[in-house]
Formats: sequence, C-alpha cells, structure tokens
Amino acid sequence: MNGNQLKLIMMGLMLSDHLLPLLPPQFNTPIGMLTRCVAVFFAFMAVEGFHYTRSRKNYLLRLYSWAAIMFVGNTLINTLIIKNPMYEVHNNIFLTLAFGVTILTLIDFSKRVKEPVFKIGAIILVILLVLAIALNLIPAEGGLVVIPFMLLSYFFRDNAKKRDISYIIFAIPLLLLAIVGLPEYSFEMIKESIGANPEFLFITVIPFIHLYNGKKGSDNPFFKYLFYVFYPAHLWIITLVNFYLHQG
Repeated sequence: MNGNQLKLIMMGLMLSDHLLPLLPPQFNTPIGMLTRCVAVFFAFMAVEGFHYTRSRKNYLLRLYSWAAIMFVGNTLINTLIIKNPMYEVHNNIFLTLAFGVTILTLIDFSKRVKEPVFKIGAIILVILLVLAIALNLIPAEGGLVVIPFMLLSYFFRDNAKKRDISYIIFAIPLLLLAIVGLPEYSFEMIKESIGANPEFLFITVIPFIHLYNGKKGSDNPFFKYLFYVFYPAHLWIITLVNFYLHQG
C-alpha cells in the first residue's frame, strides 16, 4: 500500500479516537488501545518525508506553519467559545512532528558538516531539545513516544529487522511503567492499568509500516494537504459539538 492509502486508514482510526468524548465510556479503553499506532505512523511518514522532500527547509516551514495555525485555532476556540477547561482542545501533533524533523535535521547536519564547532553545536542543540521535550519544558503532544520513535525510525531506516527490534525494545519500559508498582498484580488490576497507560501499544504500527511500499501515491495537492486540513478541522468540530451537547 502507498503512503496516501495508509494515511487514510490512520485518519479513520484517529477520528474514532477523537470521537471518544461523544461515545459511551465503555469504548474508551478498546479504542484507546487500538489507536496507539496513529501518531507514530504519521511520525514514521514524517521521517520518510524528511528523506524524500525536495526542500527540508520548506518541509519544516510547512510543519511549523500548521502548528501555528493549530495553536491559534485552539486558542480562539478555548478563549472565545469554550471558556471551560473540561472541554478545551490542546492537541497539536504538528508541533511534535516539527520538533522531530528539526532534531533529524540537526543530526543530519552534524553528520555532514566538517567544522568541529558546528558539529558539536548541532549535537548540543539536539540534546537540549530532546531534554526539553522529555522534561515537558516545551509542549509536544505524545513527545515521549513520538520523538524517540522518530529517532529509531531514522537511525534504522535501512534495516527493517533492526528497526522493528528497536521498537519492541523501546516498548518494554513503556509496558513496565504501566504495571510496575501496582498495589496488587491481579488480572483485573493489570488490565485496568494497561488500559489507562497503553502507550507501549505503539508497536501495533509495525504491521502497517510493513504494508508500506515506499511510494507516496498520488501527487494531487488534495492528498498532500488532506491530513493538514483534516487534523485540526475534525478536532475543532468534535470539540465544539461536545461542548454544546453538554450545555444547559
């Protein structure tokens, strides 16, 4: 399957995840677990875009521009309409992907540049940016999973076996965080904790990555900008519908 076809599948899963506020609560856990592959799949495609784009500068500019659009839209909806923290929208995966591609750009620059000062400077910037995201000093939706995932996808891009193994190794501590330290280790307690902390299930993206044939698909601008438009539009609509349904 090409990239566009897989993106459509992921957009469907993403929609189901974001519809959870409008669905009965019993759907929260199964849909939440089923859709952990979505953000990392788009992160994987961002790494692919980083390799294939004709202009990394324009690619980064596009990601940061849409991150800015998302931020402005979120702010306007939250401050002018919602005015209730319970229903506010703060999602902005564009910013996380932009940070990830920025980190990859700096790493690639450090590998190509010969001057030690620039090489060391780029590496220091990478470390500072990764630390800032890890410590939540800068906002990055899903950054604790997405950014490491992008790094693994970048470094093992030419070796699918090593890439998949690196994903599984990365998933292990995420699973342990969900189950270590529980008051008791009954089946129900473990199931409840995993349901509330399903981040390790990002590894369900592996089959989808293997379905990817390395081709983008149609060059029609509709497909190029579909995700950029769909992502904020559907979130804003769902947020507003959820807010108005709970008024009165």
